[in-house]
Amino acid sequence: MRTTTTFRRLFAAGSALVLAAGIAGCSSSPATGSTEDGAIESMSLTLGHAYAPDSLQHRAAEQLSELVAEKSDGAITIDLFPSAQLGSWEEMQEGLEIGSVDIVIESLGSLERYTDLAAIEGLPFLYEDAEHFFEVWDGDMSAEILDAVREDSGFKLIGALYRGGRQLNSIREVDSLDDLAGLKLRVPNQQTYISTWQALGASPTPMALNEVFSAMEQGAIEGQENPIDVVRFSSFYEVAPFVAETNHLFGNFHFQMWGDAFDQFPAEVQEILLAAADEVSADYRATSISEAAENKKFLEDAGVKFTTIDLAEWRKPVASLIDAANPQVKTWAEAILALRD
Repeated sequence: MRTTTTFRRLFAAGSALVLAAGIAGCSSSPATGSTEDGAIESMSLTLGHAYAPDSLQHRAAEQLSELVAEKSDGAITIDLFPSAQLGSWEEMQEGLEIGSVDIVIESLGSLERYTDLAAIEGLPFLYEDAEHFFEVWDGDMSAEILDAVREDSGFKLIGALYRGGRQLNSIREVDSLDDLAGLKLRVPNQQTYISTWQALGASPTPMALNEVFSAMEQGAIEGQENPIDVVRFSSFYEVAPFVAETNHLFGNFHFQMWGDAFDQFPAEVQEILLAAADEVSADYRATSISEAAENKKFLEDAGVKFTTIDLAEWRKPVASLIDAANPQVKTWAEAILALRD
């Protein structure tokens, strides 16, 4: 089932060495266990993400760093690098593989280039609403999915930072499929996203998130799709003042780590990281939900126009993506859809 070839692993490692050279001073110290008096030995971890310093994602990174330091009595420190300072999320994930980066905040779907199983995050219109999403991801299926992804890709995902629904943000108004035709739309470099927007009639273009603002400003692309907080905190609304409330995807961010590296940490370090990630996740969900209305009002006050879509109309062109998915992904998707009935 594994889709990552030896060649690509070697290529990824080679390209990531360039990144590693630039941040060697930030890489983690070896985890050797406890001192003679039972205290955790000091270690420094590196966390990177592609989002703005005032974003909810970075606030989660700061909270994780504070909680881990507190729970370890200062023995474990986490150095934070927002705004793609360590490269794109693809480059940071390659850094996880070779140990130059320890933690990356990104979605499950961002691992689709490593395993077909991650496509479960990108299949459109699976969830009726947020409550339906929580029913799935607070249940047993969540652990089943993440365990399968770990086995097939090597990446361990901890925590669950609720992102809310993804919306279409564009430089011109879109409220029907006819308006979407030919729209040059930035998408993450994930095949399921590309296939989705092709089926809907747009012209999807994979691009790093940190390149999106200037690309829209210059007219190279005409839109992007992300939760509302990204539209606000990445200032996309300044160049793309239209949002179609599509809710085509609901998802979580996770604290991504390299599984073998996590397994080599002493048990008490693993427990601290897991407990801190769970605390951050609970606060993140509450904040994400409470700030959604505030973010929309901020954007409306800034002149952004919101439109709604005919959900049944948009679902039809992408329904076949489930049948074309990996058999295990199809099984999960059908189980998720069954909960809508």
